[in-house]
Amino acid sequence: MHKLPHLYRNRFGVYYLRLTSHGREVKRSLRTKDFKQAKLFALSFNLELAMSSNRPKITDFNFDLSGVREFDVVLPDGTQIKDIKTPEDVSLVKQLFGDRLLNVGPLPTLDLPTLAPNTLTAVVHHQAEQAVAKRRSKPLTDVIGLYLKEKALDNAARTLSAKRQAFSEFAASAGEKPMDDYALADAVAFKNGLIEANGSASRINAKLSFLRDLFAYAINNGLYVGGNPFAAAKVSSKSKLEQQKRSYKPFSSGDLRRIFSPDSYSVRMDKPAYYWLPFLALYTGARLEELASLSIEQVQRDGDVWFFEITKGKNSNSLRRIPLHRTVVESDFLTYVDRQRVAKQVQVFPDLKPGKNGYGKNVTRRFADYLDELTITDDRKVFHSFRHTFINRMTELSVHPAMLMALVGHYEQSRVDFSSPHFSNYQHNKALAELKQTIDRFDLELPRAF
Repeated sequence: MHKLPHLYRNRFGVYYLRLTSHGREVKRSLRTKDFKQAKLFALSFNLELAMSSNRPKITDFNFDLSGVREFDVVLPDGTQIKDIKTPEDVSLVKQLFGDRLLNVGPLPTLDLPTLAPNTLTAVVHHQAEQAVAKRRSKPLTDVIGLYLKEKALDNAARTLSAKRQAFSEFAASAGEKPMDDYALADAVAFKNGLIEANGSASRINAKLSFLRDLFAYAINNGLYVGGNPFAAAKVSSKSKLEQQKRSYKPFSSGDLRRIFSPDSYSVRMDKPAYYWLPFLALYTGARLEELASLSIEQVQRDGDVWFFEITKGKNSNSLRRIPLHRTVVESDFLTYVDRQRVAKQVQVFPDLKPGKNGYGKNVTRRFADYLDELTITDDRKVFHSFRHTFINRMTELSVHPAMLMALVGHYEQSRVDFSSPHFSNYQHNKALAELKQTIDRFDLELPRAF
């Protein structure tokens, strides 16, 4: 642990030099979160003070230099320097380690007897400005590009598109600037602009969370200095009870009989994607985009178990293997997949083309029209209700939460503590055979065989 006088770290991790002038504490930012760089800067500063000839007493100029006359320091490589007391000690340290201090730039010689009371802090500020000048802040556009490239590894296309839109709106609001030039005022102005545009609380909070994540990425990667301006940016939303009231609803048994009625389903859902995706969604609990974007290679077999290999999803928890329910295996779906494979198709549903929101846009539109024709008009019943139906029924069957979450790619830490030793130490990736046994417990029957 360092014992360097005047070195101070604030709550955001930024290092400062802290001085006392006329009984008032003054801090000057070193503009770095790098402890090694901050230690070298502070060491250089303290050595310059210690080497200054004819140093005044503390009372002469009301500078608190009490810690300078004797201090210890541990260099970044672990070298320890103890009991620096005399000018000879300081000179020896400078001879031995002076080359290491070149990284932070030399401080000007301080002629303390001629300094006015505020000159010392001005010198420190000048050095901080020099350090900042050496670090060129990247433009916002460049940081966004780096962020989106990394997030493309685990974010769905729809999420990436929403983030890109939010970043574009922020740039239009705050202007295109170097990353370090953005501050809390820009975040507040952006939030207020979204409110003035009459955006819903959920949409506003989603955009603010995207910006919060962008700045967190920039901070963690040394692309932004200071605290996250979006750290506390959030607007009041509806109560949890109201949110629950307006959330998607599962389909009832009666709804499912009407949806999959032989007299209407194949007539209205007349393309392979329209025909198979609702069926697969019901028996897997998977998200529409996970199913609509399936490639032929993602339909795999391990021994007697057929499964979908979800390789890209909403988040990292979405990456999983979903065994095919016995009803899916007994249907004509695998025969359909074989025909696509023989035809050398890449996608399971080649008629679906990717858009900015993924592959499923036309499917949701066709299915919504179909529900309207069936007079299932509750706006909380949509394609995503198949996922709710699956999860709700599996819960009614007392399926263990860990097994259910493994199947649907959920991570509900607010309801199940996955940081507890039970999950962190004893819960491992579930075997495909066990997942197969679990998914086959889903027992809702359709009025026709696929």
